[in-house]
Amino acid sequence: MQAEVTLRPEAGAKLAVYSCYFGAHEPFNPEAAGADGQGYDRFVFTDHDSLPTSAALVQLRDQGEGPAILSRRPKLCPHLFFQGYDWVIYLDNNARFVLDPARIVKRVVKEHPDRPAGRYLFRHRRRDCAWDEADECLRLGYMTAGQHAQVTNVFRQADFPRHAGLFVNTCLIQRMGDAATDALNEAWYASLTTETRRDQVMLPWLLASRQCPHRVLSAKVKSWADWPIYSPKVRERFRAAQNAA
Repeated sequence: MQAEVTLRPEAGAKLAVYSCYFGAHEPFNPEAAGADGQGYDRFVFTDHDSLPTSAALVQLRDQGEGPAILSRRPKLCPHLFFQGYDWVIYLDNNARFVLDPARIVKRVVKEHPDRPAGRYLFRHRRRDCAWDEADECLRLGYMTAGQHAQVTNVFRQADFPRHAGLFVNTCLIQRMGDAATDALNEAWYASLTTETRRDQVMLPWLLASRQCPHRVLSAKVKSWADWPIYSPKVRERFRAAQNAA
């Protein structure tokens, strides 16, 4: 995969914090990209020409994949965009930081002082099984019956066990510089068009099948980030207003 833009540190910053806002699925949340003056660079990837934020806008244009898939490119593949950073932290637009991102990195390093390159993941708060997550996505209408059958068939053919872990993708932390993780990221993005658009379902299987090194954090994601900040009703009203405009 080729990057559309390359982002490099300003004034020696080694941490990049970013979010994504594509289409008009929910209100824009400027807090998702952190705060000014904290010693890290801030970015919002978007297909909008302007947004009310002091973070740098990185505009990506839809080539036919649609906003949902387009937003996953920077979310899942930071190595395609960020060069020269030690750490990158993604936060969903529907979340805000409870803990400053610079302090998050310090907490991660304290727990993992060897600080290897790769993914640092939060456990899912209710489930520990990609099979169960696929069932839940089917139940909620996030996945069609055909997609569910395809995903579970992939798991079955690979003898992927149940209860092998499930991770929250609201906040994604990566220490840059590991080629295996970069390859995992691209396979993860590719799975959105070959298996299912639900990236949370596919990650445990990809980690296992590719034997990709990663670290699971002891902290709960809610202790570092508040999510969700927009209720389903707020999002529905926002989309209705956008459609009526």
